[in-house]
Amino acid sequence: MKKNQVSFIKVPLLKTIAKRFNTKNGALFLLALTALLQVQCGSTKRIAEKKDQSDSQGIPALVDEAWLEATQGNMPLVISVPHGGSIKPTEIPDRTCGARVADNNTGLLAYDISDALEQQGKKPFLIVSQIARTKIDLNRDREEATCGNAVMNDTWDQYHKYIEEAISEAVEKYGYALYIDLHGQSHKVKRLELGYLLRKPDLEKNRNNNGIDPELDAKSSLRNLLKLTKDQTLKELLIGENALGTLFEANGYPAVPSLGDPYPQEDEAYFTGGYNTRRYTSYDSPQVFGLQIEANFTGIRDSEENRKKFAKAFASTINDYLGFVASAMK
Repeated sequence: MKKNQVSFIKVPLLKTIAKRFNTKNGALFLLALTALLQVQCGSTKRIAEKKDQSDSQGIPALVDEAWLEATQGNMPLVISVPHGGSIKPTEIPDRTCGARVADNNTGLLAYDISDALEQQGKKPFLIVSQIARTKIDLNRDREEATCGNAVMNDTWDQYHKYIEEAISEAVEKYGYALYIDLHGQSHKVKRLELGYLLRKPDLEKNRNNNGIDPELDAKSSLRNLLKLTKDQTLKELLIGENALGTLFEANGYPAVPSLGDPYPQEDEAYFTGGYNTRRYTSYDSPQVFGLQIEANFTGIRDSEENRKKFAKAFASTINDYLGFVASAMK
């Protein structure tokens, strides 16, 4: 195996069972669901404290490969899903700090996106957490992610190792990587929230700019794309005709920021992007750029039909966006 190759390739169990659910064979689904429950309920037997798997302080780690899933891709797109898991091992105490709300159906949405791209002969790198956010928050630094529960350190390390390996392989093969951290929100305004690490006043300032703004450029998660393309401005990349939000808008899914919706209003909720987006789009990774996508629940994540419809639009949007990026880099 190559040094930068994703080392954990696993067929998603929840995805398989979800497909069973949509068949007419109810008995088969029940058997599959029973098997899943037995696996989860029996996790105490399968999760062992291993002295050869401990952190630097010698604290044994609880490890279970079912908690994390990483799949190989064949395009310069890496998607991580940190908050969609539902596995709640009883031997792991609940976190006592930070947010603990799940982003429902974001894992299933990522699988549907992958399926839609596969129909076109493409496949993103996927890193999906199946363990609940009440046990670990994989979009925080390790201390906050685990709330100081050292036995979960290895799980945090492994999740981010998968992302690093996927990004490294994408960069090695394609010269760059688009990184997307996929989340879910249920805000009043039903639209995609594209988080580029810029707050609402920053996005308003960007809308009103007529030239280059080095301060905003440096703050944005597209800082590296600006260097790779050279002749693009941040304003063009966020709200221009080829901006990701504008392309989503053209495919029937309102997004902010975009040409039609350049910044959230003062009284509108908006997520700017978190730890993962900051970490993987920093200047330390000069060939990586990306964002956090917060998908609204109603109309996207609330049913299989809506997930698949969005996934098809996502595939079209991403293909157009990557085509624009490739041409802008020449």
